[in-house]
Amino acid sequence: MKNSFPLWILSLWAALYVCGAEDFRFFEQEVRPLLVGHCYKCHSRGEKVKGGLLLDSKTGWEKGGDSGPALVPGNPGASLLMKAVLYGDKDLQMPPKEKLDEGKVEVFREWIAMGAPDPRKGEALGKRPGVAKVEDLWSLQPLVEAKSPEVGDPDWSGNAVDRFVYYRLAKEGLVPAKPAGPATLLRRLYLDLTGLPPTPEDIEAFDAGKVAAVVDKLLASEAFGDKWARHWLDLMAYADTLGVGRSIPALEAWRYRDYVVHAFNSDKPYNQFVRQQLSGDIKVPSAPGVPEGPDPTAEGIIATGFLAIGPWELVGGDKVQLRMDVVDRQINRVGKAFLGMTFECGRCHDHKFDPFTQEDYYALAGIFKSTVTLNGRIDGVFNNINQHQLPESPEELMARAGRAKAYLEEVAGLESQKREADKKVASLQKEIAATKKRQEELATEGGDPGLDKELKRLESELDAQKKVSGECSGKLGVLKYVRHSRTKSLAYGVMDTPEPMDANINIRGNAHQLGNLVPRGFPHAIAPKEPPEFTRGSSGRVQLAEWITDKSNPLAARVWVNRVWYHLFGSGLVRTVDNFGSTGELPSHPELLDHLAAEFVKEGWSTKKLIRKILLTRTWKQSSSNPEALSSMAQEKDPGNRLLWRANRRRMEAEALRDSMLFVAGKLDMSRGGPCLPYEIPGNLSPGSTGSFKDDTQFPPGLKYRRTLYLPQKRKGPFDELDFIRAFDLPDTNNETGQRTVTAVPTQALYLANSKFVREMAAALSARFSDLQEPARIDAIYRHALNHRPDCQEAAQARQFIEQIRQALEKEGKAPGEEEKTAWIRFCHSLLISNAFLFRS
Repeated sequence: MKNSFPLWILSLWAALYVCGAEDFRFFEQEVRPLLVGHCYKCHSRGEKVKGGLLLDSKTGWEKGGDSGPALVPGNPGASLLMKAVLYGDKDLQMPPKEKLDEGKVEVFREWIAMGAPDPRKGEALGKRPGVAKVEDLWSLQPLVEAKSPEVGDPDWSGNAVDRFVYYRLAKEGLVPAKPAGPATLLRRLYLDLTGLPPTPEDIEAFDAGKVAAVVDKLLASEAFGDKWARHWLDLMAYADTLGVGRSIPALEAWRYRDYVVHAFNSDKPYNQFVRQQLSGDIKVPSAPGVPEGPDPTAEGIIATGFLAIGPWELVGGDKVQLRMDVVDRQINRVGKAFLGMTFECGRCHDHKFDPFTQEDYYALAGIFKSTVTLNGRIDGVFNNINQHQLPESPEELMARAGRAKAYLEEVAGLESQKREADKKVASLQKEIAATKKRQEELATEGGDPGLDKELKRLESELDAQKKVSGECSGKLGVLKYVRHSRTKSLAYGVMDTPEPMDANINIRGNAHQLGNLVPRGFPHAIAPKEPPEFTRGSSGRVQLAEWITDKSNPLAARVWVNRVWYHLFGSGLVRTVDNFGSTGELPSHPELLDHLAAEFVKEGWSTKKLIRKILLTRTWKQSSSNPEALSSMAQEKDPGNRLLWRANRRRMEAEALRDSMLFVAGKLDMSRGGPCLPYEIPGNLSPGSTGSFKDDTQFPPGLKYRRTLYLPQKRKGPFDELDFIRAFDLPDTNNETGQRTVTAVPTQALYLANSKFVREMAAALSARFSDLQEPARIDAIYRHALNHRPDCQEAAQARQFIEQIRQALEKEGKAPGEEEKTAWIRFCHSLLISNAFLFRS
């Protein structure tokens, strides 16, 4: 059967691990600062090396010291470094004066477990071999709107994008693929724009000559924001819990998520999108010749959740160091998301490869040091994220008053119920004591069976009332924990410090070892060369946003256009979408990238216009199969399809897989927005101390079948209820991710075959068409699950598959009628885990 149960995948899929940019980012951002701060004093060149061990280069730990190699990549338990930092051996303890806190030990463990990725090549500290010059780094050069070339094929001469692509293909002796078939093309459109497949009715009504109308319809749909907001949330490490490895509720994070969805659906100009997220909370003061800016809006304040929501180490005892850790993360986030640059190594030294100095890093650090991110305490020990009371219209004030009233009534009702239960408990306890006393008195007379029965009744009633009282106490504890969220309009966001401050260089990244003071500013290598001047008394975030979105800054538009291209094609024109530095890849079509970036700015920074332009090209509409190009050695000439001689066939992302299964099974709840943490279910939230959600938190029916975007995201892996998406490369919510890792491993096939969620969706899909006769039922299931009618061979194979399963179950003694039901469920299961469903062609 062409799309049958694909257990054969188990023998073909192999585990894949390659150290990539994200792994090296983890080293630079998490591991190197620990090595510098705690290890280099005794284990680096230029110092008195102890134990013969050098840790300032990869070759140093590979060679090891007097006791042998310091690490066994992939095996923390066998690594001497882990034994030392765990303090398990009294003769092997590092650092010698004080054991590292648990979070830092965990960083070392995770680094070794992932294979100990280490980009260092053994160069001594302070040297900058191979640093690119500004004039030699392509990404720092001004945008050049090159004229598109002339091409001979009239089918490929309709727009500039196709001309650029066709010209490169012809130059290499390659031919592009034919257009994809109508059903394939429509499925691709829906998945790329909405993250959901089309319905059979959509396919029946589709006219391949009117793609533009479908594109416009999908861009205008609310599902567009649901799909594209997820891409952005990856970039800022969004989650609905706080702390690095904890599950402290982030009760107001949902407002930022909904802001991003609205920004994409309303096609907020990208330059405004950037400015709001960096400085939406700031009212620009008046200056000579410059009028005072408007008051910050609720939307602008919520937007600064980009800087506020993150995997902060909230329990860090060293507040000075913690503050600079937050600053470092914000610099990295801004650099990666908006500029495609890696600034993090500037914390400890000049950039090894790009023309950015340590002074450039600390010039930016002063801006974020002048910004309040963590403010207040949770339970007196843990830091809290800064929260704003949002400005409200009269209507919003009335609505909040209604919510507050409902909250107080709910609290009062529970308190009354608890008092009543407690009274009954006290009364029952007295009755039980009296009954027991009466039993004792009658014991000498042979007892009274009626009293025994009455005692059991009273004790049962006592247990029931104690349970009611306990449940009320639990609910009241939770309500007390969420009272501000229920009675106020709060949002996570940053704000300026009362007085701005410049940052000192932190020697070796240590916030307690200060070097020269660096005035706030911007990296000198990036245009504009005359950056905006800081307003007196402000952090400089307004000017940072202006500098990033200045038309002469070549990075912002290039980086965003490349990200859009990546999400539509599966590979960017620059494949290293988060790294436009010298260690990143060169663009495959530099003139095309600049053309699109220049047009993007000229057309008002409109993401929807950019997407529409790309989707209407012959390039995007190509089939993923190109036999003619293969016969002309395309695979040998361009094995990675960098020149775009066909479409890239790729597996759907984790969220799209889950949402699509729900959709075709008729179970998807399309409601949008609002809070998502299910604290109302007893036992989910432990309200004591900081508050914490359990890994096995249960989702209520009203939440369970919503789009994955609107389900609670937990740091350090999803809740157990969402274990399906864990298997399919969901990025770590403790890391900013612009380009997801895509793996093909045997556990994914095993998961698809055995997942409770997939089996449930298969049962729902089967039941959806249970009233149809066999031929029509097979046809309907195929059209909904795979977006095409089964051909004669597929229909015959489906009937054979169902009959074989039915007969096998009948022999096993399955109850009459049950074997038929189970056979159809397994048939649906086989389609849902087939490549035809899992992949976007």
